[in-house]
Amino acid sequence: MLTAQADSATLQKPPVKKSRKYKLPDPTPFMATITADDLKPLVEALAGPEMQGRETGEPGQRAAADYIAAQFKALGLTPVGDRNTYFQQINLQNESWKDLALKVGDQEFKNRTDFYLFPAFNPENPKLELKEVVFVGYGIEDPKYNDYGDVDVKGKAVIFYDGEPMGNDGKSLITGSEFRSSWSLDWKRKVQLAKKKGAILVFIVDTQFSDNQKTNRKLTSTWGWKPVSAMNEKQAGEFINNLFISPAVAAAILGKKAEKAEDAIAELKSGKEFKPVKVKSKIEVRLDKEIKKLQGSNVIGFIEGSDPTLKNEYVFITAHYDHLGMPDSSVIYYGADDNASGTAGVIEIARAFAEAKKKGNGPLRSVVCMLVSGEEKGLLGSRYYVEYPLFPLNNTVVDINIDMIGRVDNAHAGNPNYIYVIGADRISTDLHRINEDVNERFVNLQLDYKYNAPDDPNRFYERSDHYNFAERGIPAIFYFNGTHADYHKPTDTADKIDYNALAKRAQLAFCTAWDIANRGARLHKDVPQEKTKKD
Repeated sequence: MLTAQADSATLQKPPVKKSRKYKLPDPTPFMATITADDLKPLVEALAGPEMQGRETGEPGQRAAADYIAAQFKALGLTPVGDRNTYFQQINLQNESWKDLALKVGDQEFKNRTDFYLFPAFNPENPKLELKEVVFVGYGIEDPKYNDYGDVDVKGKAVIFYDGEPMGNDGKSLITGSEFRSSWSLDWKRKVQLAKKKGAILVFIVDTQFSDNQKTNRKLTSTWGWKPVSAMNEKQAGEFINNLFISPAVAAAILGKKAEKAEDAIAELKSGKEFKPVKVKSKIEVRLDKEIKKLQGSNVIGFIEGSDPTLKNEYVFITAHYDHLGMPDSSVIYYGADDNASGTAGVIEIARAFAEAKKKGNGPLRSVVCMLVSGEEKGLLGSRYYVEYPLFPLNNTVVDINIDMIGRVDNAHAGNPNYIYVIGADRISTDLHRINEDVNERFVNLQLDYKYNAPDDPNRFYERSDHYNFAERGIPAIFYFNGTHADYHKPTDTADKIDYNALAKRAQLAFCTAWDIANRGARLHKDVPQEKTKKD
């Protein structure tokens, strides 16, 4: 479970339950194979000293991955990972700045106060000195519009406004209507155009600087590690250095020519031809990167569906198997509850489905049991999967995610017969109803929706791996026992797990997966989603 600051929440009333109107094969013989006795040795192995806390990229994580793969192999699950193994290799990268500075004349400006940038779209450049800048309006060259004209920008910096020019009549000077062109949203296209013309540095004047630099901070600061592919690694090289700057910084760069630049924009909006403005300006930019890389792996077991059509739809059951490792090389953070408990649960759920298939009762849809790494570094294993999926996301029916199901929190002291349910009604109310129905029929846990509240200050809905699926519009449910005194401490050990509670909670996840894998219709996505633009 990813760390966050807060520890209180409010109750949310779930949707009204409706009875199931379809028949399913009986899950109880297979549910019964998920037992405390079978779960205990799995947790003890995963949370043992040999696994060294399972930190992503470290030997302990690789040992845990091998252990999980051996379990899947023993169950006869089909390997569907890289090169017909159980592994999907995930490549992670952390970019930080050893030196990041902008100086105009004798005036120095600060990152995220006066300017911001996106490391992924900036090549390393320890020191860049320039003496001339060209103001090119909005930095656009289009069949019916051109900010560059005949100006030579080779070896120079260019400065332009974000967005596109709108006339005094409120119409775009590019489209000729109130509708804006693609140039408004694609700043990277502008940077690549400047590079094509020979410029070596771009300044983008952001008139909404205050709001956008906060967004930049969120996008580039979350935990630092990000999944990358070979394509990502080439990405920065496709651009020249580029910085988003505040209007105040733009004024400093343009100096005495600032008024002339504004006049040129005013004339442009009134219908006159834009003329670039050349500016003599002493500029120094330092963009010295420090790049760290590590590798993890997702471990994936596959049970193919028995229906010739429905087998091309996929029910995912996920948990993260990584933890915090050995931060000071002497103390092990064992991570028994977080999340050896969920990992063991998924292994036993896979065993139950494999047993059902052997008995001729295999699921109609295909079931994918995926244990991910990189969760503690920012949900990176699941994020890597949804960015580089092995199965089509549009045919992924649900993600059933298990993160910490082996302990009892203070709110339920003395009563382990509960589980927090998060996210089931966020995309599909079918998922919520199915979970409630199978719980009432087969498991009878107390379902606690406290942390499902949209205004939950803990933001648990966003803090485990199901969230990356949900962001892609895939219905998701998250099972969680809540935090406790040993959360993210070396004292989260296997001897403190309530294995009977763990078994019962895993049985609920199995029954929910069983229903979804065997029902005729897919889950309906009947909850309107707020659409957000990502950079």
